[in-house]
Amino acid sequence: MSDLQATFHWADYVIFVLTLLLSAAIGVFYAWRDRKKADTTESLLGGRTMSILPVTLSLMATLLSATMVLGIPTDIYYNGTMYWLICFSSFLAFPVIAHAILPVFRGIEVFSAYEYLELRFSKSVRVMGSLLFQIQMLFNMAVTLYAPALAVSQVMDVSTEVSIVVVGVVCTFYTAVGGLKAVMWTDTLQMVIIFAGLLAIIIRGSIEVGGWDNIMAVAKEADKLQLDNFDPSPFVRYTFWSLIVGGFFSSLTIYGSSQAMIQRYLSMSSTKRAQIALYLNLPAALILTSLMVFLGLVVHAKYYNDDPVVTCRVEKPDQIIPLLVMDILGGVHGLPGLFVACIFSAALSTVSSGVNALAAVFLSDVLEPAHQAVTGRSVPGKAASVLSKVLALVFGAVIIGLALLAGVLNSLVLQISLSILGIFGGPLLGLFLLGMFLPCTNSWGAAAGFLASVAISCWVAIGSTLQMSANAPPPPVCGNDTVTGNVTTSATTILTSTSMAMEKAPLEGLDLFYNLSFMWYSTLAVIVSVIVGVAVSCATGGTRKRPVEARYLSPWYVALSPLCQVAGTKGDNSEEVHAEAVANGHTTSVLAISDGRLS
Repeated sequence: MSDLQATFHWADYVIFVLTLLLSAAIGVFYAWRDRKKADTTESLLGGRTMSILPVTLSLMATLLSATMVLGIPTDIYYNGTMYWLICFSSFLAFPVIAHAILPVFRGIEVFSAYEYLELRFSKSVRVMGSLLFQIQMLFNMAVTLYAPALAVSQVMDVSTEVSIVVVGVVCTFYTAVGGLKAVMWTDTLQMVIIFAGLLAIIIRGSIEVGGWDNIMAVAKEADKLQLDNFDPSPFVRYTFWSLIVGGFFSSLTIYGSSQAMIQRYLSMSSTKRAQIALYLNLPAALILTSLMVFLGLVVHAKYYNDDPVVTCRVEKPDQIIPLLVMDILGGVHGLPGLFVACIFSAALSTVSSGVNALAAVFLSDVLEPAHQAVTGRSVPGKAASVLSKVLALVFGAVIIGLALLAGVLNSLVLQISLSILGIFGGPLLGLFLLGMFLPCTNSWGAAAGFLASVAISCWVAIGSTLQMSANAPPPPVCGNDTVTGNVTTSATTILTSTSMAMEKAPLEGLDLFYNLSFMWYSTLAVIVSVIVGVAVSCATGGTRKRPVEARYLSPWYVALSPLCQVAGTKGDNSEEVHAEAVANGHTTSVLAISDGRLS
């Protein structure tokens, strides 16, 4: 029995089980309360009546996976505090999302974000985008479920497989029966548990290691307090530029092109309320990230010069946080259980959002078009509602199966899978940016840019993974005073790119390219998508034969384009201009843009 398997008291199990039961109870409650509202708007969009509080916390919970709760503090422990700067990339990204992207989805009233791609480009582009999202989400959710089960299985006397099945079944159950309302309100409960768990371990941990002054002194001595790396090289892990610029595109990817997030914007009664919910995520994200960064400094103060991996107290870096919990909270019955509830609450919130998003996308992008092609009419409301619940059950079962499979895959395959999944959001973001900001882009250009972006992303991911596997030194030998190798065999470690310090030989050519910081992956994908998309569009005639309706373009572009000047709307509020364009888009006098000009 390892050091992690200390005394996990019955009170700890009670708190953990109670968290699961409360989550399931919320699903049952909303299934019973809304039993007479059997339609997809209710089950997949919460009836478009969700209030600001649950949407705000749900947006945060959807982003905050268990891999982040486990991985960010560990990353800070090994790599210092530079990562904290990523918080400020959101201050640049959120206004763009709130005012330039969100109104487009709200204006066309879609269920699936990828319906936009068919309206703007073509059905084939919609299918490509939707398919990529579904593949990405399935594997990403499987890893999100697998990683905390792997780490926390060392704390609880429960196997990884049992943890995956139990948590996966509970999550799938309340998502299927309660729909989006259940998902959002359980997200709200789970965010409260996450905050409580983090605060408990930070407060007790700070006292244990000698308080704020000692934590900062130890971090300063080890040169972990880093916020001033302005190196312009894209091959440096964390710099000001990679965290702000690369983080900007990563935030756009997460909040501006993911169905899981867009679904929440569409669940509210107005664009203004959705924008408020998004903006409220700024202070929440700053506070939560700061807590996890400070927890990383607590870990550093606790295990400075006594690395648990090197001393064989744990096998993998992502078990360091559970070890810390048992070291400092093990004697206080109930608090370790609160931390485990915190970890699995983060997993529950992310997976439930993914399951609900997958059900919405598959129903809207696959089943509905197929039913219309065969019967000539839409799926009836009650049947669609039942299908959405069945799809949630099916996708939940698939995710559980993939999470169990992840445990038997060799590390190389798992690393390749996670690396590819980590950068698939970039090509999807590129599609939406081409559609909303570049009216000269046609369906040929969008498809070519998307495929080129996916190809480059896969190339970089696979090359980076193979290079890491080929050049990785042997694992550190227990008892050494310093770390001499990378430990990147676990899901959380790979997903968060946590690595230990090591001396590297100079890299050249493709080896240097494969060493591109993961913070630039989304940016690279968007650049490739835009360059190829515009070039192919220009070569194939642009949009002269099929002018773009203004309602499919960003309100920022509409407000600043020659179209608005001709229409006499220059100087108006961009959202008002876009609202007028949307209204006109439903009449026979459609405002449209062809290659950036009024048509």
